[in-house]
Amino acid sequence: MEQNTLDIVKTPVPFITLNDGNKMPQVGLGTFKADEGDDIVGLIKSAILEHGYRHIDTAKVYFNEEKIGQALQECILEGVKRDELFIATKLYHDKDKHNVEEACREQLKRLQLDYLDLYLVHWMSPYIDWDNQENYVQPTPAHKVWEQMEHLVEIGLVKSIGVCNCSCQMMLDILTYAKIRPAVNQIELHPYFSQRDYVDFIRNKFNIQVTAYAPLSAVNWTFKKPEYNELNLFKEQLIVDLAGKYSKSVAQIVLNWHAVHRKHLIIPKTAKKERLGENINIFDFKLEQTEYEEIDKLEKGARFYDPLYFSYGVWRNWPYFS
Repeated sequence: MEQNTLDIVKTPVPFITLNDGNKMPQVGLGTFKADEGDDIVGLIKSAILEHGYRHIDTAKVYFNEEKIGQALQECILEGVKRDELFIATKLYHDKDKHNVEEACREQLKRLQLDYLDLYLVHWMSPYIDWDNQENYVQPTPAHKVWEQMEHLVEIGLVKSIGVCNCSCQMMLDILTYAKIRPAVNQIELHPYFSQRDYVDFIRNKFNIQVTAYAPLSAVNWTFKKPEYNELNLFKEQLIVDLAGKYSKSVAQIVLNWHAVHRKHLIIPKTAKKERLGENINIFDFKLEQTEYEEIDKLEKGARFYDPLYFSYGVWRNWPYFS
């Protein structure tokens, strides 16, 4: 890891070097449902200008790329250089897979950017068109999608490419034909669902980094198994006690576990400006090794973003796992 020199942040945010040589800030701002609170333009500007965020994560299906693009341009006008920013978005799981370059260019227009730092395939599986009675499974196979992703790197629209929600089996399949291997796999990770064996396998064997989405677990996520409804890291006594011991928030303890102990890239999301500083200032302390190991023991295999339990749209009864 290399240290970021941003003096606006109380403690430097490390960069992680990806397998293609590009450097990615270890902490970013997740923007899924980020417009539920403060205006997202103001939120992004506050994150970048006041708290030193340089990594912003979004997706077509978050329906906020245009507002993020506006915020980015306003930050650039105020002196932030484009090459200081790390912007990630995602190719959605629909007809965009048939023409990846066209989809990417449309997203770049919305973001008002000339290139993306990271472009991820949101779901690395065939596009299933539930409205097509003749052919549910659409004809662009995964290897053709990945070939198009590689083309984006070749023509300079994208610096790094990766995947989301990608199972071990699918990852191994990608590696059989990839000319450019995925740099990142963005998956659900938190102390209740650490996917430790899979994370260690793809990092140690293939130098593929992982980004943790829902790093604080999805407390308010509706579509999860009923037996997980009571799981709440913010009420977990171990975490609460550690927060008191180190004079940190519960969120900071959990995010420190991710970044310092497990070395994950993380994109905590918030719609509240007052949480921005808390979520990025997590590197000025370290727990005892035994305390990290106690957090490890909270593992329950609790996948909150579970396609089998999504009750709407294309996800209904779709048995796909990351």
